[in-house]
Amino acid sequence: MLEAIARAAHRHDRPDLRARVEVAQARLADPACRVVVCGEFKKGKSSLVNALLGARVCATDADVATAIPTYVRHGERLEAHVLDEETPGSSRGAAVAAAELDTVATGHAGPSARALEIRLPRELLADGLVLVDTPGISGGLASTHAGIALRALAVADVLVFVTDAGAELGAAEIEFLTQAAALCPVVLGAVTRVDLYPQWRRIVAADADHLRAAGLSIDLFPLSAPLRHHGLREADRDLLLESGYPQLTARLAAEHSRVAGSGGASAAAVGASVVGQLVAELTAQRRALDADPAAQEQRQAWARAREQASDLRTAGSRWQQVLFDRMADLGAEVELDLTVRIRALRREASERIAQMPPARLAADLGPWLQQRTTELLLDHQSVARSHADQVADAVAEQFGSAATELRRGLDLGGDEPGAVRDIAFAPTGSASASRLDMGLVALRGGSAGAMITHAAGLVLGLAFPVVLPAALVLSTVLAGKSWQSAQKAQLRALRADTDRAVAGYLEEVDTAARKDTRDAVRRLQRRLRETFSARASELFTTATRSAESLSTSLTGDDETRATRRAELDAELDALRGLQREVGVLLADLLPVPA
Repeated sequence: MLEAIARAAHRHDRPDLRARVEVAQARLADPACRVVVCGEFKKGKSSLVNALLGARVCATDADVATAIPTYVRHGERLEAHVLDEETPGSSRGAAVAAAELDTVATGHAGPSARALEIRLPRELLADGLVLVDTPGISGGLASTHAGIALRALAVADVLVFVTDAGAELGAAEIEFLTQAAALCPVVLGAVTRVDLYPQWRRIVAADADHLRAAGLSIDLFPLSAPLRHHGLREADRDLLLESGYPQLTARLAAEHSRVAGSGGASAAAVGASVVGQLVAELTAQRRALDADPAAQEQRQAWARAREQASDLRTAGSRWQQVLFDRMADLGAEVELDLTVRIRALRREASERIAQMPPARLAADLGPWLQQRTTELLLDHQSVARSHADQVADAVAEQFGSAATELRRGLDLGGDEPGAVRDIAFAPTGSASASRLDMGLVALRGGSAGAMITHAAGLVLGLAFPVVLPAALVLSTVLAGKSWQSAQKAQLRALRADTDRAVAGYLEEVDTAARKDTRDAVRRLQRRLRETFSARASELFTTATRSAESLSTSLTGDDETRATRRAELDAELDALRGLQREVGVLLADLLPVPA
């Protein structure tokens, strides 16, 4: 259908409309569906990806762990590339040999490496499915790697959360799933290693109960990678079914179809818009050929439309002013939001440091701070998305009747996670003094007491047996005071150093997050400007050609007008047929309002 619309735009000399259809065709031909696989360390994430593909592409050795995201896509042959901070967007970076895949995926490709991309020929991936193996998130949102997984979820279509049948889901995992469910439209659960644990059915049932209690609707899939590989080698259908992987593969295929359907709705919306403009242009020509007494009014109407469209193209047009003003507001609002959140977390951390027992500072503060930082960035990202939607709506409203179609076809997402590094909190508290050091401090205090009493005895002429008890008492008191003062000074130094470490950590987080936010705002402004500028040019071209066609048609002879009338009738019948078809398709693809 899109091909027919593109040909119609070409026949009527509308390269702008044809280019728009071709972009929609290209997007529809590559309906990428990103499936992010994440979970705790050593729960079988990489083994799950390997079993789905029937090939070993992700590191699974007991002594190594995934350190950077691994994107597995379809390709004509096995090849891999490192994506680093200098690699723009999703373009490929340095090539990686197959023998070095484990080395790169486990974090030995240098500090600038942000992801590994692997391509291989697999039927599962042929239609655009992309598997993303992420680092383990031991400790849930408190994990250093939680940010990597959650940023991957920002552009994910499906999340597969991996746990194993050795234990029930814990509080940290439930908390992570609650946050993930707010980011990703579809969340699935994979319970691996059911071949190792006879009680796996009880574990799966308990996990389902925990998820329901948390208000989460997540389907669980019991899986066994060894059964999958053995079934593939022996071509044993029963073993394959028992492994659970055919059921998971079928569900992923269904979700891929859902994603492709949403892309189809966007493409159908573009088709409807293009056909509508062609029909409007040809209808104006057809009416002029009938020598309609209202032709002069039609010509004036199209002249007004051309003037309005011309205004949309000027640098000082209303929509450009709205875009400039609202983007400036957006930048200020999201920067203020980030500043307020960072400062609030800074105060919260200082209060926690002041109240936390010194023995627990090193053990408890780091995980708590990582978790709160992850939550802060997630909330900030949600605020930024909400403001971006408001800006797009405000600008689209300046296009009048075309606003709904414009907004429907505008995609504000699709950017893969940027090159933000995971920033780990490393407390630099002062080292605790040893018992020997503290003893020396107490000894100095006690010796001061002995010297005072000895001096007093010499002045007063007291005998040593009389001075000794007083010296012992005073030395003990001063030694205790020195001990306590040293402990308090050490605690103050520890808390001050920890507070400075928190401030440095949050400053680094603030710098990285602020850069990402500014980059996202610039990308959004560029995308909106390009989209709306292209639409303004289309409207101007349609109005101009329609007005010119009216003038030309009114001046032709009867025979020429009759021939042209027949041509237009045939073309309009074909276009209106396309218009009806694309309208029905669009109605089927768009979600039904609740």
